Amino acid sequence: MTTEPELGAAGSADSDDVREARLAIDAFFAGPSADRGEGPAGADLERWRATGRIDDRLAAQVAGAAWDAVQDATPPAPDPSTDPGPDPTAETGPSAELAARHRRAVAVARGLAQLGYHLDETLRPGPDMAAG
Repeated sequence: MTTEPELGAAGSADSDDVREARLAIDAFFAGPSADRGEGPAGADLERWRATGRIDDRLAAQVAGAAWDAVQDATPPAPDPSTDPGPDPTAETGPSAELAARHRRAVAVARGLAQLGYHLDETLRPGPDMAAG
């Protein structure tokens, strides 16, 4: 399996985003959500190991998993009927975990795009995108 940075035409190594995307692909195949049995998922894993490439469908699943991690760290919206309003002493802004997951999801999506995968626009990071 190849996750090592490949040298481009100019001799430079992969960007941090590309490295993050490759790590996310590895994690996707190693995770419980990946079907590692026979059939299409097994063929996808073998192609990744042999060529370092996956198809756009799988790239979208990898990007989606990164954005799902952002959603998992996002606290639920307050219920207006039971919420007394903002607490002036409460921490404002996203938690450190949420911010880190968001940065990683953006890096994965950018890295997949740099590798030539076509992602649905809902999975691509934008200037004001909160999550996927």
